[in-house]
Amino acid sequence: MADMRIINSFGPHHGYPQPLAVLSEAQRLVGGAGPGLTYSQLVPAAMELLALEKVRNHYSKRYGLIICDEFQDTDDQEWQFLQQIAPAARRILLGDTKQCIYAGFKHINAETRIAETMQMPGAVRITLPPLSYRDPSGTLPAAAEAAMRRDFTHDAIRTAASAGRISVTDYASGYGHAEVIDLARRARKAGDTVSIFTHTNVATSSLSDALLADGLVHEQVGLTEAHGEALAAQLSLVKYALDLPDPGVLRGLAVYVQATERKGNRVVPLAQQMLNPATNLPLRNALQRLARDLRASVGEGGQPDIARLSEVITSAYSTVGAARGQETWIQAARQTSIALRHAGQGSFDAAAVGQELLRVRDEALVGTWTARRAPIQVMNLHQTKGREADTTILLLGSNEFHGSEGEPYPTGSRLLYVVMTRARQKAHLVVPNLVHGLWQPLVAALR
Repeated sequence: MADMRIINSFGPHHGYPQPLAVLSEAQRLVGGAGPGLTYSQLVPAAMELLALEKVRNHYSKRYGLIICDEFQDTDDQEWQFLQQIAPAARRILLGDTKQCIYAGFKHINAETRIAETMQMPGAVRITLPPLSYRDPSGTLPAAAEAAMRRDFTHDAIRTAASAGRISVTDYASGYGHAEVIDLARRARKAGDTVSIFTHTNVATSSLSDALLADGLVHEQVGLTEAHGEALAAQLSLVKYALDLPDPGVLRGLAVYVQATERKGNRVVPLAQQMLNPATNLPLRNALQRLARDLRASVGEGGQPDIARLSEVITSAYSTVGAARGQETWIQAARQTSIALRHAGQGSFDAAAVGQELLRVRDEALVGTWTARRAPIQVMNLHQTKGREADTTILLLGSNEFHGSEGEPYPTGSRLLYVVMTRARQKAHLVVPNLVHGLWQPLVAALR
């Protein structure tokens, strides 16, 4: 990200520590973090540096063209930051008002931003034809357009449904996990990539755990904080195994639990118990077992058995009895194992492991690591932008809260459009008996 690059390049000369640590919301809540900046502080810090003449001149000379995707989603501060980078450079701003699904979160208005852009000197608006590289037939995009307009009797929706391009699967009990697993397995058998959407982070984690229990290899997308803090917690386990000073195991595990749960502005009970295991005897005993296993993975002279240490770290989260968040822990453990193997070529280099894991952690927290790593992805609905798959599956909960909007759901209806246009081939909706009004007319039309 541009803000991180500016801070890392010029921050050390103007009071920012190097390397810069990115502090997650979970770290803030749990407490005890070292110096660093939270995600919300990155842009203001970069703007402060860009206000300096030497920094401003550097970027003005370096860049002759600035490209910004999804510019309609910028809030006022992000927009101001964009204008500060090489102000005289040409700009290509790419946007789509149909995909402005963050209006409520970020207090933005896409049309206002576009109108403001057109007031810039020399601004030219180029309207692209309504073609989809995901679905060149136009079947799903046309149905999505109709759904966004709340025109659920439109022929495009009937055409997509009749062609089997979009369908509804009901579930009467449970959370719909069994139905999702069945659809995902069928899609994978056909060789399709699969993206599964839920409405909340808790639902995403719960579904991920169900997929993991069923043996479906997948990755969670969008829970960048949980993934990043899993790496930090695993580094603390490596340091403890090697008997390095101040490993911070309990705090590292507590921060990861907090990042996985993400329930409001409070520390969740399990994270509190991680900080003080004396309040939970089974947890204390499990942590003691983990401690013994970690130390047993390192031989004389401080040389670890890489395979054994990797195995202990991979299973550590289940060892201490935690349930939610298994997939992000295991996903991070793969990277930790790679870092351990690289550092174990010859004399073990613990510092190299620390540098690599902290680097990847910071990349995860600011969202710079986005390549698909598994044929099945699971994510929150609001992480769908920029994602695509052959088959998509939307899992809805019972009458989920979608904000205070009512018909015609001006922002929420854009969410319908985005979700329906992520699929190259087929889009499935898995729904309960009680469906929120945002989705209910679409579900009824597809039936």
